[in-house]
Amino acid sequence: MIVALIGKDQFSKDIRIEKFIADALGERKDDPLSKQILYATDTNIPSIAEAVMTACDSVSMFSPEQAIVVRKAEALKADDTRALAKWLGHGPQCKLLLDFETLAANTELYKALKKAGEIEKEYDEPKSYKMADWIASVIPSHFKKAIDKDACQYLAEALGTDTKLVCEEVEKILLFQPDCKKIDLELVKTMVVSQRKIVAYEINDYFGMRDGKAYAKKLNEMFNNGVQAVQIVASLYYYAVDLMNFSALLAKGMTPKDAAAELGKNDFIFNVKGKAPECARRWGKPLLCRVIRRLADLDFEIKSGKCSTRISQELALAALVVR
Repeated sequence: MIVALIGKDQFSKDIRIEKFIADALGERKDDPLSKQILYATDTNIPSIAEAVMTACDSVSMFSPEQAIVVRKAEALKADDTRALAKWLGHGPQCKLLLDFETLAANTELYKALKKAGEIEKEYDEPKSYKMADWIASVIPSHFKKAIDKDACQYLAEALGTDTKLVCEEVEKILLFQPDCKKIDLELVKTMVVSQRKIVAYEINDYFGMRDGKAYAKKLNEMFNNGVQAVQIVASLYYYAVDLMNFSALLAKGMTPKDAAAELGKNDFIFNVKGKAPECARRWGKPLLCRVIRRLADLDFEIKSGKCSTRISQELALAALVVR
């Protein structure tokens, strides 16, 4: 049984892979010695092709044959691609699944896979304008939870067409709110960060705790990974505003839980995981006001070209915490 999956709908491919393993191994599907999951991006494996061929020819102590899954197969090296195509040409009897995002039909590997097994190409991501409909269809059937139309639209706009990410975010929601009767707009808005902000969002924890060393290290790491200064400024600005409003509500006698609810935040994520009460205490209202003004000015300076180099942007952002 040799199968190749092609497409970017990772959620649907994950379900197909689970079915492949169950069909291939039956009662042995949970036996770790009966299966191997390999990643073509794994730099610790000298040759993925050799690992696949060795695994397909080996037997474990408890099972006569292994099921082999190769994830990220589009990242196979040229030598591995040629070796696999040649090996598949001999018609090996094995239980192998290769997971590709893309694979051109005119390649030798595609032709070898088509001859030796089955190629399934129905795993395209939904178009952006159809993503809300996809969510409305899949979430109730997979998670056994109803979901509002507005919540589907928000998830589609916030997370894009990454099907696996959408389902991971819904799984997170249900982990924190398992008793909810329906997934509504308010619930997803308090627990799902827009993908446009999520890259810069992770620096907020270090900023909030005024951990200068960790903040500067994370800032440098984000710049090295290509995150734009404007994204970081926007994330910190909105977070600082949230902290100031949160601090004002606490000063009026509200509990942290009620204050978070007033701001439309999830209590666990904002207060417990994000340590908002401690962050608000460490900053204080006067300093937060100064930082918010500085972030607004910095946004203008970056966009107008007055602060255009990476070093000037990184130093200006670092100065917010490192003093």
